[in-house]
This record gives sequence, structure tokens and C-alpha cells, in this order.
Amino acid sequence: MPGQSKISRVFSFARKYRRLIALEVLLTLVLAGMAVLPPLITRTLVDRVFTHGEADQFLFLGFLFLAVPILSQLIAIVQKTLAVLVSVNLVNDLRLAIYRHLLYLSLRFFNRTSPGKVVNRLMEDTWSVQVVCGSASLTVVSDLIIATCATVATFAINWRLALVLDIVIAVFVLNYRLRIKKIIRYSRLVRREDDLLNAGVQNRMGGDLAIKTFGTEAREHLAFHDQDVVSLDYGYTRDVANNVFWMNVSLINAMGSATIYLLGCAMVLQGDMTYGDVMAFTGFAVQLLWPAVRFSQLVGQIQEAGVASQRLFELLDEPREITEKPDAVPCHSLRGQVDFEDVHFHYEPGVEVIKGIDLHVKPGQTIAFIGATGCGKSTILNLISRFYDVTGGTLRLDGRDIRDYRLHDLRSQFGIVLQESHLFSTTIRENIAYGRINATDAQVVQAAKAAEIHDFIAGLPKGYDTNVGEDGLALSVGQKQRINIARAICADPAIMIMDEATSSLDSDSEAAIQRAMTRMLANRTSFVVAHRLSTIKNADQIILLDRGVIVEQGTHEELMAIPDGRYRELYNKHIGKGVLDD
Repeated sequence: MPGQSKISRVFSFARKYRRLIALEVLLTLVLAGMAVLPPLITRTLVDRVFTHGEADQFLFLGFLFLAVPILSQLIAIVQKTLAVLVSVNLVNDLRLAIYRHLLYLSLRFFNRTSPGKVVNRLMEDTWSVQVVCGSASLTVVSDLIIATCATVATFAINWRLALVLDIVIAVFVLNYRLRIKKIIRYSRLVRREDDLLNAGVQNRMGGDLAIKTFGTEAREHLAFHDQDVVSLDYGYTRDVANNVFWMNVSLINAMGSATIYLLGCAMVLQGDMTYGDVMAFTGFAVQLLWPAVRFSQLVGQIQEAGVASQRLFELLDEPREITEKPDAVPCHSLRGQVDFEDVHFHYEPGVEVIKGIDLHVKPGQTIAFIGATGCGKSTILNLISRFYDVTGGTLRLDGRDIRDYRLHDLRSQFGIVLQESHLFSTTIRENIAYGRINATDAQVVQAAKAAEIHDFIAGLPKGYDTNVGEDGLALSVGQKQRINIARAICADPAIMIMDEATSSLDSDSEAAIQRAMTRMLANRTSFVVAHRLSTIKNADQIILLDRGVIVEQGTHEELMAIPDGRYRELYNKHIGKGVLDD
């Protein structure tokens, strides 16, 4: 069955619940055994009590006739409650395992995978798996046991009529074989299109300002319509195939039951069966036909779960690009010495973006990277933070290969402020203390003051307890960026990384952030990508990059002293603007 191996991997998460599962199975066996009793009781009532007048057995058999279903339902409640408990916890464990794995995947994965696709798989696909891991799986087990007992009983009552019943069951199987492939194929297509649709919606909602700015609402609506129509077409084809499948199931069940009953009655007239035999046989036939009907229903869910689990394990099997050595060493305080030794790097094999860089940075120095878009500035910052590993050469921190350090310890030594500020949907206090969870209120306030955002926060009705994105709070780009800088300051890192932190800001916000940056970078090793000439000019080293190669390196004075230097040409060309253009 397609997806079966993936479903078995899902059940591997159930080992910790094996005692509860064992109790479920035991109750299932008890229920399966009790399911055989009603047809036998009916047979005895009809043949002995009603036909032959053995009235002394009526009260006992009547009591059993009523007690068995009541007791079965009570046991079934316990069984199904256990099934829900196990399935919810199992799927929760699976979801947590996948989410934890996602947190440790490299930037490369997130650059090529849309958030909408990940969210759709993590939430919707796990729900499909939960259905099968719950009562559905127990129903299959119970039905198999009951069907086996019913098969034996029908052959014991009348083997010829049992053969007819088996033919009806075979027609169920044939209907399944003819229809299920199409249902599975279009289920996969629907899920694929839903991934694309969710990703498209998330992307458009994130670009609402651009949509309104350029007045492209109609175009975006049409794009959504086209994507949605494709998904609906696949869903329509799947649902039609599913409906045909189910109509066939209902028809086979009705015709099969009627045929069995009529043939049984004919055999009674011929003296080959008693009325009790027919009643018992019909009861066992129901226990065979209804499992076939339920299996036809469950098989769709099982196939959906197979597709869903395959998609989930594609995430879980995504390799971790950045791994930690078994003997990784801790680093709780770095001095900030950084050495690039013939460093090479490529995103795609054969296309190097960093080509043999040698760079030596002393603790406390500020390094400014300049160069045209795509020259490798941000890539170098990603290597320093170990978001990617070098593909050639060595990158050392405090004289040790960066890959030798514990990853968590290493990342805690960095403070990073990017061009696009990101705040979490929580309080301003928790946003500032995000990189230093045990930060005191005084440390949070001190960081906010250093970032020149304290006065604004203190003026809010709830102050630092104001929820970002709630309470009617609408932050400007500059305010968000200053909270980001406060977060970096509060973390008290050894190394600061600033990647276009002041671009796209108004002059007042930029001036405030420049002052905050000056305080933040003091006595810390820092790497800055910026276009503002004042920031570049004051750096201890200026690195001019071109296509992944250092073409000029030195202080502002040293580079300006080069007669036909490229930095000198850029500086003189843009000195009036105050910023460098690409």
C-alpha cells in the first residue's frame, strides 16, 4: 500500500505508549470476541425458544441479548478514549520532532522553501496522520478479527452460502483496486497545489503595501483565482472519483445483503437451513460486509495519511547542513579575534561566491565591507555566524576553527542587526530580552536607552509590557530597528554584525540608530555592511569586495592614498551624497 512504510515510521513514535497500546489491543480483542455473540444468541432464540418452545431459556438469553451490546459500548468508550489519548500524544511528539528539526536546518532550506508550505505540512498533514493513528487503526484491527471469526462461523453454518458471501467481498476488493489509484494521485496533487496556494497567499499578504502602492489588487486577485482554480479542479476530480467509489460500495453492500438473505430464505424452504441459521448467517454477513464498507472508508484516510506522512518525513529527513562535532568545545566568552585563511564558499557546486579570502581581524576592531550587490558581503557575514560552513580554507575564532565550537555557545556570542527588522508577537520587554532570557528589568531598560528607544516605550500606556502587533501599537521602521538594536545590546555579545541596519530609514531615525550603533560597537569586534560614508570612514579596516575577492583593504587614509584606487574613486564620487551607491 502506498505510503505504508511512512505510516510505519509514524507508529515508531508510539513506542513510549506501548503499555496504553497493549491495553487498547486487549480491549479490542475482548470487543471482537463479544461481537460474535449476538448472532449466536439470535440463532438460539429463534430455533429453540420461538420455534421449539424452550421458554425456560428466554430470560437468560434475553438478558444476554441486552447485556452484551451495553457491555460492549462501555468497553468501547474506554478503548476509544485510550486511542484518542495515544493518537494525540503521538502526533504531538511527531509535530514537536519536526518543528525541532526545522529550527536547526540551515538558511539554505528556508531560502528555497516557503513558510506557507512548511506550516501547511506541519499542521494539516499531522491532522491526517492523527485520524489514522487513533480509532481508525483500532477499527482495522477489530474488523480483521471479527471478519475472521465471522468467516469461520458462516462456513460452519452453510458453506455454499458462505461462498456467495465471499464473492460479494471480492467485488468490494475489485471496486477498491479499480478506484483507489486515481483517488491517491489526485489527493497528492491537491496537497501540492494547497502548498503553493498557501505560500502564495502568505507572500501576497506580506506584500500588501507594495500591492496597494502599485494598485495591483486586481492582478493579485486574478493570480490567486488561477491558483485556486487549479487546486479546485484537482479536488473536484478527486471528490468525483471518491463519490463513484462510495456509490459502488453502497450498491454492493445493499445488493450483497439482499442476495444473501434471499438465498438463505430459499434454503430454508428447501430444508437446508433453519430460520435461526438464516438470522445468524445474516448477522455474520453484516460483520463481514460492514468491515468491508468501513475498510473502503478507512482506506481513503489511510492513503491520505500515507501521503501526509510522506510529506512530513520529507521535512524530518531534510539533512542538517550545519552540525556540531561530538567533541565540540564550549565558548562562553570570545575575545573577538577572527581569521579567514584562504576561505572559499559556494551555494551551488562549481559557482564560487567567495574565492580565497584572507582576512585577519583583531579583537575590538570594526570591519566595514563595501562592494556592489552580489559581491559576497552578506555571505561573509553568514560564514562568520556559521549559518553556512566554508567549503574551502579555514575560518577561525580566537585561533580555533569555528566548527570546533558548540553551536549554541557560538551563536550566543553574536549580536546581529539586519536590514529588515523582525519582532516577535510578544511584549517589547521579551523582544529586547530575547537573546538573554535571564536579563533583569534594569538591563532591558539600559539596552533600550542605549538604542534611544526608552523614551518612546516609557510613553506607551503599558510601557515595556506592550504587545508588539497588539494593543493598537503601530511601530515605524525606525522604532522596530531600534528595538532590534536594543535586543542585540542586551545580549551583550562579543561580536556584532550589522547588515544594512540603517538603510531605508528617515534621517532622524538613521541619526538615532547611528548613535546607538556607536555605543554598541565600542570595544567589540564588529562587522558592518553599510553605505553611509561616516560609518565606513571610521572603520579600522575597510574591505572592498568584487565578485567574492578582496580587491582593496586598509583604513580610510590608507585606501585614499592609493593613486588610482577604486575606494578612492568611489569615495570622491559619492562624498556629496554621504552614501555609497552600488
